[in-house]
Amino acid sequence: MIVQETGDLLHIPHAEHAQVSASVTNAVEAFAALADCSDEQITQFFERFAESVEDDAVFAEVLEANRSDIDAALSKGRSTTRLQLSAPMRADMAAGLRSWAASSIRRQQHLSTIEHNDWSVATWRAPLGVVGFVFEGRPNVFADATGVLRTGNTAVFRIGSDALGTGSRTS
Repeated sequence: MIVQETGDLLHIPHAEHAQVSASVTNAVEAFAALADCSDEQITQFFERFAESVEDDAVFAEVLEANRSDIDAALSKGRSTTRLQLSAPMRADMAAGLRSWAASSIRRQQHLSTIEHNDWSVATWRAPLGVVGFVFEGRPNVFADATGVLRTGNTAVFRIGSDALGTGSRTS
């Protein structure tokens, strides 16, 4: 790959390129499938996700993965401040998901119209497509980022390597 700003050649290993390509393809396909979901189904998703975050039996796997990620990061001498999934963070994740469930924001939502004598202009909210999230290792980002679903968008995540176990269990 050529870096446009400098002309430098950047080598991307085939396996990483294939993984990223598959993730983006999956997100594009999910965007198309999301168009067939009702706003009520999206609301139910947020409610069920919040319930899963609050359910100790369901969330135990996430907490176990998070402990493993923390142990691995500590063994490498890395900070775990943002990586650690705390009880307040977990409660905030559920509350955030419930706020998206209760939100009045919808896809294809008419926002305003300006009327003139011979013409008018309408402003609408509409889905854009796939949104990318790049973040270090905060487990709550997965819950926060699902807000894009409320407006009919999907996401691709790029998480720091220290949080891969937690991320694979949260998403």
